[in-house]
Parts: sequence; structure tokens; C-alpha cells
Amino acid sequence: MLRCDSCHIDVEGQLRRCPLCGSPLSGTPSPDPFPDVPPVRQAFHVGGLVGTITAVLCLVALLLLAVGLVTIPEAVAIVGVLLVNYLFLRNILAHATSGLRMVERYFFVLLAMALLVYFATRAPVVSTFIVPLLCIVALLANGVLLAIFRSRFIEGYAKYLIMDIVLGGVPLLLVAFGQAAWPWPAVVSAVLALLLLAVLLVGTRGQFARESRKLFDRG
Repeated sequence: MLRCDSCHIDVEGQLRRCPLCGSPLSGTPSPDPFPDVPPVRQAFHVGGLVGTITAVLCLVALLLLAVGLVTIPEAVAIVGVLLVNYLFLRNILAHATSGLRMVERYFFVLLAMALLVYFATRAPVVSTFIVPLLCIVALLANGVLLAIFRSRFIEGYAKYLIMDIVLGGVPLLLVAFGQAAWPWPAVVSAVLALLLLAVLLVGTRGQFARESRKLFDRG
């Protein structure tokens, strides 16, 4: 029988990855408990559909630029955001990433898109509210997942926790360089990042530090 070392569960069938966390399974495959049903052919391939929608939205942005409804920096930001989002979704579809890992990674994509929009448009609402809000939501979500799954979440998602904590200080950097009109959302993000780091280092009794060292050793 196959086993997931991250979730500590046994899996029947011929799967190569854990259906819960997406980690590679170890052990010997067993007979599939479900009958072999041929897949239903869909009308559109998901990847092609995503590409078509992205292309249409990019053309809409160029048309808005042509009629003067958006400026050149705004059009560049819109097209850039659409392309980044398309590349991420194509990568997720190609590698069949699990749901939770997709959500964790999508936070980084959203943050990158928000920063791209800000540096293209210099809209203060992005640096003052949107960027800190993205960080706050990610930190709170990881805190909840950590409280629910504890050691299992650290074993499977330590690298995401590290990156979330580091990126939680990005809004404060924007404030320090005079790019945000109001500092308090950035302060909240930085405080949550420090609290999550303290919980990881104290509440997990060194497990987070061990998993972090493993990640750096692999690199």
C-alpha cells in the first residue's frame, strides 16, 4: 500500500501523489478500489480556455488604450497582470498541483501582480491598502492552518511559511521608502509576521527550525 509521509496516511490505488497535499507517495501501489472509468472528453481544454480568455482581455486593454480610457502605464500593468496570472495557471495545470499548494503559491502571484500595478501606475491605494491586505490575509490563513494541522503543516509547507513571514515586512518597506500614504496597514502586516514567527519558533519546539534547515540544505 502507498503511504504519504507528510500527511501520515495510507492511500489505496495507483496514485503517484497524495490527494491531500500533493507530496510523492512511497510504498507499493495496490489494486485500485474504484472501477476504471474512461475520462469524459470536455468541450474545451482548460489551458486553451485560459489562454483564450487572457488574449481577449489583453486585446480589451489595448482597445481601452486606443480610445484613451486608460493610460500607457495602466495598460502595461493590466497586460502584465494578465500574463503573470496566465503563466501561473498554466504551470498549475501542467503539474497538477494540489489545492492547498496552489492557494499558497497564488498569494505570491497576487503580491507580484499588485506590486507590478503599483510601480506601473503609482496608485497609492495599491501600496497603502492592497499590498498590506494581501499579506495580512496570507499570514492569518497560514496561522489558522498551523493551528489546525500543526506539525503536519510545517513538514509540508515550511518554505511557504518562511516566504510569507519575510513578505509580511514588504509593506513596511514601502512605508520606509515613502511609497505608502498611511503606515498602519503595513504595521499590522509586520506585527502579524513577527507573531507567526514567534509561534513557530516557540510553540513548535524547534520543529520549524529543523524543517527550515532542511530546506536550506537542499538548496
